Amino acid sequence: MGLTKRKDGWYVEFPVVDDGKVLQLARGTPGAKVKRWKTSTANKTLAGQQEAKIKTDLMMGKLKSAHGPGQLSFKALAKTYLEASTVTCQRTYNWKKGMIQDRLIPEFGSLLLSQITPLRIERYRDKRMQDKGYGNSTLKPATANRSLALLKVMFSLAVREGWMPRNPVSLVKFAKENNARDRVLTAEEFARLQAYSAPHLQGVNLCAYQTGMRLGEILGLTWDRVDFPQGVICLRPEDTKTKEARVVPMTPELTSLLKTLYKVRYLGEDHVFLVKGKSVGAIKTAFNAACRRAQIQGFRFHDFRHTAVTNMRRAGIDHLTIMRISGHKTMEVFKRYNSFHHADLREAASRFNTYLTLAHSRQLTDSPNSLTIQPKRP
Repeated sequence: MGLTKRKDGWYVEFPVVDDGKVLQLARGTPGAKVKRWKTSTANKTLAGQQEAKIKTDLMMGKLKSAHGPGQLSFKALAKTYLEASTVTCQRTYNWKKGMIQDRLIPEFGSLLLSQITPLRIERYRDKRMQDKGYGNSTLKPATANRSLALLKVMFSLAVREGWMPRNPVSLVKFAKENNARDRVLTAEEFARLQAYSAPHLQGVNLCAYQTGMRLGEILGLTWDRVDFPQGVICLRPEDTKTKEARVVPMTPELTSLLKTLYKVRYLGEDHVFLVKGKSVGAIKTAFNAACRRAQIQGFRFHDFRHTAVTNMRRAGIDHLTIMRISGHKTMEVFKRYNSFHHADLREAASRFNTYLTLAHSRQLTDSPNSLTIQPKRP
């Protein structure tokens, strides 16, 4: 540190902490980063004088932050955000990293934070809405909104660090969402899907179909979470999207499958669902191929949650119990996953009619002396 010689001249290097306002000399301070200044001379003595001045200015707090309000580039903000320890530990880190690198940096990377206005963000939102998604279809509003939400979180970091006076995304309206899906797989379709699925996918499908667990919860499932004596899967807070523990009951069919997998498990591998002796990392390609071969259209893996919740409701399980099993925290979200078809409504009407008929019959039986209306004589 201090004065260093390079091919193109003399440089001054010091570890500093940047608080967004000034640079402070910080030897041995956690979080400090090396800041380099190029001197304006090739003479070592003169360069040493500049080194002394820079050191004095650092100690007196006279050097302004390069990250003053609006002076930081979006690309630098993105780097800082992705390196934050509170971000790297998140389950969605890879998605966020991909979204930033593939979408946000190409759009805003060359701009300073002060140049990113609400109007520019609205233009990005509208442009994103025109992008093509899976199957060459226009993106759903929720997909565009997720990138805006990520952008908002990043700018919140910039505001908190003093790099921006306010968050420009807070002045932008998010696209109106209507992403509710009601695709429920029938028993016949599920049997067909299993027949065309790869062996490692069949167990994953069955677990999703009969429990409503999320894909990440299934692929991350380890044997210490499976309680065979009690017939349940015990998910811990770190396993779930909502960060809340959950107990999921197993059906006899799923229990039998897991017992079979347990007998042939690989030593040193704790995950339940494996492919070639290793935990399953992704199933999108295999799942889409199985759907094509089985001629099942408009069905996504996440729709297994819709299917499981709907089947539980049809089986007569009360809403609160279903919510405990599926992990839905609010009734509003639960309703999105609970699909009612015409057959369900007809069944409800039939059961209601049966109830009224039986109630009326009991009323007549219990009141033999009830008033009988006689028809009028002519």
